[in-house]
Amino acid sequence: MQLRAELLNGAPSPVLSAAARASQSIEAAWLVLSDPGRRREYDEEIGLHQEHGLRGSADFGGSAGSAMPGADALYLLRGRFGAMLGGAAMALSDWLRPRRAPPPRRRTVPDVRGLFYQPCRDVVTMAGLRLAVVRLTQDPMPVEGLVVSQSLAAGSHVKAGTTLTVRVWHPPRHR
Repeated sequence: MQLRAELLNGAPSPVLSAAARASQSIEAAWLVLSDPGRRREYDEEIGLHQEHGLRGSADFGGSAGSAMPGADALYLLRGRFGAMLGGAAMALSDWLRPRRAPPPRRRTVPDVRGLFYQPCRDVVTMAGLRLAVVRLTQDPMPVEGLVVSQSLAAGSHVKAGTTLTVRVWHPPRHR
């Protein structure tokens, strides 16, 4: 609804290109959502299963199972035999436990142009970056703003916690 022509009438060209990008994303999403076959393919691609929900992994709180190296040994040491062996079993099981890889120090800057503010904020947060916002409209309508541009180039690599500044446009309240 926020991409209606009457709201975009007279907007600067960067706003129009961001709105066109947002419209293309929305159309692509509707193509997938409206076709049960495409929806099923998409769900399978991202690991969503009707019975089980999202496919779990150790990183996302799911069950790692025996796919983890040493998982069977951990089960034995912490399970039946752990009680018999006492503290030595616990120390050994801690030593056998796979270690999580440290988080990468460099982050890839996402392309958030054409997103509305809330999804932009979520994407930037998941990327491990900070977000600063510059409002482009003096007297905006009380609707979610559209990200028109960003300060860091999409695809560039920066340190975790770097601030990404986005310019957000809202339709003006009074025309």
